[in-house]
Amino acid sequence: MEELRLRNATIENKFKDWSKILIEPATMNDARVFALEARMEQEEDARMKEYDFMKDVVKKLVYSLEQLSLQHLDAKEAGQNEAPRE
Repeated sequence: MEELRLRNATIENKFKDWSKILIEPATMNDARVFALEARMEQEEDARMKEYDFMKDVVKKLVYSLEQLSLQHLDAKEAGQNEAPRE
């Protein structure tokens, strides 16, 4: 009878370890997937911020070039209006 109890205890201990071996890889895989998803989200946010920054820079550049072009046209018109009269 004592031998049966020892075998039963041994089997229960092996089952506990066996269940940990089956469960832990699943939780480790979930943790890895979560870590990868978090890293991808961070990189996506960083890329979106870079894109927004570049879009803002390009808008400012276009505005500056338009202002420069308008100033150049205004200077030409002013030069033509002040042509010497003979």
